Amino acid sequence: THIHSATVACGSAIPSDVSSRSMSVSPPLLASSAAPTTTVSFAHWNPHYECFLKEPTCRRNATASLARLLASGCSPTGCANGGLDFASVIEFEVADYEPPAGWESIGLAQTCGHDWATLFYDARRWKVSAWSTGCLAPGRSFAAGVFAPAGGGVALTVASAHFPQTQHNASAYAEATATLRAVLARLGAHKPEAATVLLADTNTESPQAAASTAWHNSSGGVNKTNAALLSDLGLWASPDEPPAAPLFKGCCCTPFFAGDTPFSWEGDRIVANAGSPASSRVLFDPPPAWACSEELRNATGSEFHKGVAFDLVLPAARSVSVAS
Repeated sequence: THIHSATVACGSAIPSDVSSRSMSVSPPLLASSAAPTTTVSFAHWNPHYECFLKEPTCRRNATASLARLLASGCSPTGCANGGLDFASVIEFEVADYEPPAGWESIGLAQTCGHDWATLFYDARRWKVSAWSTGCLAPGRSFAAGVFAPAGGGVALTVASAHFPQTQHNASAYAEATATLRAVLARLGAHKPEAATVLLADTNTESPQAAASTAWHNSSGGVNKTNAALLSDLGLWASPDEPPAAPLFKGCCCTPFFAGDTPFSWEGDRIVANAGSPASSRVLFDPPPAWACSEELRNATGSEFHKGVAFDLVLPAARSVSVAS
């Protein structure tokens, strides 16, 4: 089932073809070992449009890789939860794609000019009660939904988003965050008891990463910690960093500017306002030859991103820190 409308409506290891590396995570936050918990597994990936419009081999392999990841993509800590629950895929430009049995999607369509932001979810485990798709800014899409566990439990809001480039345009970040903040508010994500997870290509680095590269630091762009990003979305008020996959250099196969090297930018993130991080892993690392090579850089300008997987432990009674 594919949900395309732009309005709110009620209603074992990573597979062998998805290469990955483990990352350390920060100490657990907001979860008590004495309280009942559940582990929810997420993935985020931006294979980028060149893979689908310019290179048939990349299109075939990316489509097959996504199908395998959804069908059998167990989290880095094993398969106790039976595999992934949610996957955000940016610029996956295959309108007739059919996910594996049991999976459904929100936003599997071209919107906002030529952009795509698709949120896949395992409908055997999660039931959607409200959803929204639309534009964060010109040419940049989002897809979000409110989900309840099929067996009953507290709802979870999940958003997939593609932020605009902000290297020379701080107002683009402000526009995108204001739009998404309003969407999340309409979906109920600002309620004190709500738990929300953002899976996004944010096109922003951390201040530390930007400071480590002279051009990145002097470009006048927007650089945000995870805490600052969630605060801008009205989802976080604590001085501590929220539960999140560690930031990593996943963009892009073809460097943006002379002097950069491939995969020298951060930007792809999974970050939550509740729960505790269990584990995280970079996907497609090293990048597969069908998506990223010197030949493809020259022929298509491939901006293929590595992906990220993240396990989040959520307590049954959730404690969150929501900005006023």
